[in-house]
Amino acid sequence: MAFNPVLVSSQWLSQCASALRNADAKAFGDLFLPGGWLRDILVFTWDIRALEGRKDVTAYLGDRLRDAQIEDVRLNDTPHLAPRAYTVPMSAQTGVEFAFTFECQHGHGRGYVRLAPDSDGAYRAFAVLAELADLRGHEELGTLPPADQSAETNPHVIIVGGAQTGLQVAARFKRMNIPTLVIERNARVGDNWRQRYPTLALNTIRRHHTLLYEPYPSDWPEFTPRDKLADWLEHYAAAQNLAVWTSSELAPRPTYDPTTRRWDVTVVRAGVAVKLRPAHIVLATGTLGRPHVPAVPGMEGFRGRVVHSARFGGGAACAGMRAVVVGAGNSAADICEDLALGGAAGVTMVQRSPTCVVTRDFFCAPLRAAWPEDVPLDVLDFRFVSTGFGLLKTLAIEDQAAAWEANGELYEKLRKGGVSLQFGPEGQVLYPRVLEQFGGYWMDKGTSDLIADGRIKVKSLVSLKCFTKDSLILSDGTELPADVVVFAPSSTGYHYIRETNIELLGEDVINQTGEVFGLDTEGEIKGSYRPCGHPGLWFATGGFPTSRCLSKPLALQIKAIELGIMSSDGGRLD
Repeated sequence: MAFNPVLVSSQWLSQCASALRNADAKAFGDLFLPGGWLRDILVFTWDIRALEGRKDVTAYLGDRLRDAQIEDVRLNDTPHLAPRAYTVPMSAQTGVEFAFTFECQHGHGRGYVRLAPDSDGAYRAFAVLAELADLRGHEELGTLPPADQSAETNPHVIIVGGAQTGLQVAARFKRMNIPTLVIERNARVGDNWRQRYPTLALNTIRRHHTLLYEPYPSDWPEFTPRDKLADWLEHYAAAQNLAVWTSSELAPRPTYDPTTRRWDVTVVRAGVAVKLRPAHIVLATGTLGRPHVPAVPGMEGFRGRVVHSARFGGGAACAGMRAVVVGAGNSAADICEDLALGGAAGVTMVQRSPTCVVTRDFFCAPLRAAWPEDVPLDVLDFRFVSTGFGLLKTLAIEDQAAAWEANGELYEKLRKGGVSLQFGPEGQVLYPRVLEQFGGYWMDKGTSDLIADGRIKVKSLVSLKCFTKDSLILSDGTELPADVVVFAPSSTGYHYIRETNIELLGEDVINQTGEVFGLDTEGEIKGSYRPCGHPGLWFATGGFPTSRCLSKPLALQIKAIELGIMSSDGGRLD
């Protein structure tokens, strides 16, 4: 009989529906491959969880299956979500992927399943997503609501940070009827991008970094330049009817009243203090905190310029100068290239530890496959969410040999120039490192050619010892004459986000929160879009698709607290 994806998926889903209806965790677990994954987004707990392996899936569900009250499980046969064949990762086998819908205790759910044949030929789950899609009676609006004055006079949520993350979260909240005010310290929305180096462009494809509800025009460049993105963010805030105060900052030490479940905050708007009492504060000030330039001995006597990459004004201003760039990540590579092409008298990259480098085309190939132009973005995001970050990391580690081979020509150039390479301590290649460290990598789009031909020199596996009046001394004794030193380390070039916010919120508040960003033991982002440890306080971090997708679970949690079905500390109240 010919392979029939609809038949395979229907048979599996029928068994799944029976196990869920009977709250039989063992029967549900038996539908998974021994190493299969379950990703749970607010269905079985008010949290985002990921379980690897049949045993852990079964143990996790336990009594939670009964509490979830899942029923009316149906195959989703809409275009792009109906059952179809796919190639199982790291295998030549043909599997089946499909979507389904269900009802649960508090709302409407949806799921996505990828099946693969087991050793006995039976199709079992390679990966399953179960996600709360909407709260019953409080569904997300399908059309844009008008501007809401109460968002400025009596906001339920204040979002600190008006860049892409804060704006996407605010746009989602608006469709969920959550009055939200965004405060942005800069004079204009988008200034956080305008203030970066002029040649900056995103390294991901445009569909990957499209903003929620607002597709780019058809002639938009594939890799969005700095100023174009900045202007689009400004347009987005207006087009989505968002309440945004620019030239505004949250005054230090807001206080939280656990009795009223409200914050007492002061927002300083263009020098005028405004008192507000939101129920929630969302910190969307960037995955990394403030720029950090280390105190290197002798720096105060250096006669040249020292600048952080966040304030680097471009290579043209450094024409004729001897430049040293400290760091070997994306920004460092871009700045080295900008300096070399801008006429610097010499450019040296100081690489303190091995770096994960791949070509931009290699990095973008799976993005183009995952976010094609001819499929609705919400469908693609649903598929993206269905594969947890922990599973993505596992697949990357298993496929690292292919990554070495695909980038062989690039690595010849880099090794010729003295660059030290690695795929990460576990061999996880680039994408998982973006999620875990937000640094230690670059996507190459030309820097390697300049390294190979000697226009960019590299000093590898060395640290900084001291400055002299006209040079930088490295730990191996090398002296680098310099007129300008640019500090462009990736994650180490910024204060940790929690440290940055100690000054704003105080140690008593921050000490109640856990780690923020990076992956936990289940492969989920720590402390972001989920309870952080302090009631009424949330962190929103990560790249464009992360905030685009996880803004919905965050909105659902805030709405559930408002409705009294979730406690302020993240537990169920029923």
